[in-house]
Amino acid sequence: MLFDYGLTLVHFERPTAAIEAAQATINRCIAGAGHLAPGPATLAAAIHDRVEAEVAAHEAGGALEEIDVAALERAAFADIGLDLEEELRDRCSRIAQEAWFHGIHLYPEVVQVLRSLRDGELRLGLCSNSAYRPASMREQLHHVGLDALVDAAVFSGELGWRKPSPRIFRAALEAVGEAADDTVFVGDRAREDVAGAHRAGMRAVLVQRAGTTGAAAAVDPEKPDAVVSSLAELPPLLLDHPLDDRWKD
Repeated sequence: MLFDYGLTLVHFERPTAAIEAAQATINRCIAGAGHLAPGPATLAAAIHDRVEAEVAAHEAGGALEEIDVAALERAAFADIGLDLEEELRDRCSRIAQEAWFHGIHLYPEVVQVLRSLRDGELRLGLCSNSAYRPASMREQLHHVGLDALVDAAVFSGELGWRKPSPRIFRAALEAVGEAADDTVFVGDRAREDVAGAHRAGMRAVLVQRAGTTGAAAAVDPEKPDAVVSSLAELPPLLLDHPLDDRWKD
C-alpha cells in the first residue's frame, strides 16, 4: 500500500518565526565561512522565498520531470554575489528545511491507521512529490514519527520525476516490494494520485476531507476506486474487503 505525503498524511502551516531564525543562522554560517554575509532579510527574500516561488511555479506547471532545487539555490546565491562551497550551500539548505519541521503536523488519525494497516500485514510506503533536499525529507519523516510506520519512502527530489510519471510509481513499488496489481495508492489529488496510480496499474483511493472545495478532484475526470473523508475509513475498507470488486462502487 502506498500513500501520498503532503495533505494526505500531514498538513502544513508556514512557521514564520522558525524561518526567520533559520535565516539568521544561515547568515552566521556564511559569515563564519569567510564570505560577506548579506543579512537575514536579504537571504530570506533572495534565496528562501525565491526558491520557494520557483518550486511552486514548477509544480503548478504540471511538469513530470522534477526541478533541481540545489541548482536553484546556487543560482540564487550567485545572483547576490555569493559563490558558496558546495558543503556550505548544502548546510544552508538543511538549516532552511529544518525550519519547516515546526510547521508540519500529522492528521490526528494517521498513527492509529498506519498501525492498524501494519497489524493487518500490509507493507506501507510513501510516494511524494517533494523537490526539496531528500536527506531533509527523510529527517522530516523521523521528526513526525512516520519513519517507524512505513517500510519505504520515495521522493521526487531524489528520483528526478514527479507524479503522475509512471517512473516514480515504479520506484515506490520496487522500494516497498509489491506488485502494482496488489497495491492501493491513497492520495488527495486526482491527476497525480488517482490517474497516475491507475496508469501504473494500481487501485486508487481519493482523500477528500471535510471543508475541502473538491477542486482537486475536478482536475481529472478519472474516477477513483473509492473516496474517503478520513484515513480512519481505510482499515475496514482494505482489511475487511481486500483488492476485489466488493469495495469498488
